[in-house]
Amino acid sequence: MSGEPIIDRNCRFHERKRETFKNITPQNRGIIWLTKQFKINNQRYYLQVLKFPDSTGVFCMGIANKDLPKKLINSELIQNKLIEKVEQDTNQPSDYIVTVKGSKNKNILRTIYRLNLSNPQQPKLTPILRVYKR
Repeated sequence: MSGEPIIDRNCRFHERKRETFKNITPQNRGIIWLTKQFKINNQRYYLQVLKFPDSTGVFCMGIANKDLPKKLINSELIQNKLIEKVEQDTNQPSDYIVTVKGSKNKNILRTIYRLNLSNPQQPKLTPILRVYKR
């Protein structure tokens, strides 16, 4: 079974084998939706966002040309949520503006966050704006 590897919700890559298809359900198999690179202290990193069949996203990060991505820590507010948009801040390339769509049973329509990766070992997530339903 050749082809692209299967990526799970923990940013791990798996070979396309019968065993993998049996162990990882279709709703937990993601595709790479976005990859952006940035540089901190002369080290190149990349942010990767995976999309899953239920339209939720998982944020992963790794060192370019060195290691596979790992699930981003300190980011529970955006992990496994409905991601509408991810934009790199042109003034601060290690920052990203992330728009998360609210769930149907909550009164929040969407929330916009600033994801600061200037310290890749300690990402910071700050809410910028919340839009409420009427």
